[in-house]
Amino acid sequence: MTWGAINEWTTQAVYARVASKAGHPMLSELLSRIRKQEGKHIDFYATQASARLEVSTRAQRMTRFALDRFWKPVGSGVIPDGEMRHLSGHLFGDEDGRKATARIDRQIDRLPGLDGLDLLERATERLAA
Repeated sequence: MTWGAINEWTTQAVYARVASKAGHPMLSELLSRIRKQEGKHIDFYATQASARLEVSTRAQRMTRFALDRFWKPVGSGVIPDGEMRHLSGHLFGDEDGRKATARIDRQIDRLPGLDGLDLLERATERLAA
């Protein structure tokens, strides 16, 4: 559930950044509608993740370990590395993009036992390197 929440937060941020960068009114409207739908998915995953992590320190440790070692941004492994680096740099390499990734990291921090992972910050740094 935590993995799903993070992927949904990330996807929603990507849609927002694409809309902002494109500056096209029809595309922005379409992406806004998609983001609203993603919000429903986020509510489900984040609520479930929080509830499950709240009751089990073992789940917190296992989730933290799995995210720290294995989580990668949505599309990694499917999109070629060069394209993933370009996409990450274009969408999250500027000040607004860094603010978006910081927001997601703060959302992760609020889940029980997961503060300080800085998953998005580390992922964007790895992709920029």
